Amino acid sequence: MFNPRLLMAGAAAIAFALAGGAKAAEAFPSAPVKVIVPYGAGGTGDVVARIVGEKAGAELGQAVVIDNRSGGNGIIGAQFAAKSKADGYTLMFMATGHVILPNLQQVPYDWIKDFTPVFGITTTPLVFAVRAKSNIRSIADLVATAKAMPGGLNYASGGAGSVSHLAAARLVRELKLNGTHVPFRGFSPAVQALLGDQVQFICATVADVVELTKSGNFRLLGVTAEQRSPLLPDVPTMKEQGFVDFYAASWNAIVAPTGTPAEAVQRLNAAFAKATADAGVQERLAKLGVSVAAKNRAELDKFLKDEAARWHKVIKDNAIKLEN
Repeated sequence: MFNPRLLMAGAAAIAFALAGGAKAAEAFPSAPVKVIVPYGAGGTGDVVARIVGEKAGAELGQAVVIDNRSGGNGIIGAQFAAKSKADGYTLMFMATGHVILPNLQQVPYDWIKDFTPVFGITTTPLVFAVRAKSNIRSIADLVATAKAMPGGLNYASGGAGSVSHLAAARLVRELKLNGTHVPFRGFSPAVQALLGDQVQFICATVADVVELTKSGNFRLLGVTAEQRSPLLPDVPTMKEQGFVDFYAASWNAIVAPTGTPAEAVQRLNAAFAKATADAGVQERLAKLGVSVAAKNRAELDKFLKDEAARWHKVIKDNAIKLEN
């Protein structure tokens, strides 16, 4: 028997459920958002993620929690993030190495298929450094030193296949030098090798060398940016020294597992955009030698593909192998 009261009650229940669902969708995020940082705590990338994440959390109304999962040149963290639930509550702090390594070895993730761009946040140029006590005061001196050494010069980086390794290999090739790459597991042992005169130069980020330069341990030959670094105003760019298009940087971006709801991605994009636009955040990053390089989703997508293609060419031109 038809009962209008039951019909009305059912309709009301459905309407309530739909309203609740809409409210839940609008409420994103309703819990803390986790950012996988695929590097150890205390490094520049980790500090950047925490500075930006703190402000983004304030914009979201929920804490942004940093989850350090280091190992394998960022591979372990990337693999974990790629397999995480695509609900907007797990993000990854992507770095330059994530588009470089697939050109050198098999990795358990596909950065194009497994992740969707959220926001491009920072960039840090690289510098070429020598011991302050060495006789090398310019790129020209570096060339002269290399030609005077029977076996050629040695140069160090914080890891084989890293952006610093590739930039240094490119420099050696363009200068037509006989050079041997000596990879280390991290920047600190590379520094010790340079200070111990085991290698003649290293390539590192501005953030890595600022304090060492102030302490008088390093002399910087050139910065791989379009303009001089405000923290290192006396260091000429590579372009100033006659190198065309010699730009290289360590950058970071926020990405999410593919399939993350568009509404959540948009909300996250807006929060990180506001965070990086904050003057206080920019000031704190600048002290580290890091600059904001804000990119929306479309800009970040193009940038990542351009970077992958550029470094693929450097790897191919220099016949770089990971074991080098």
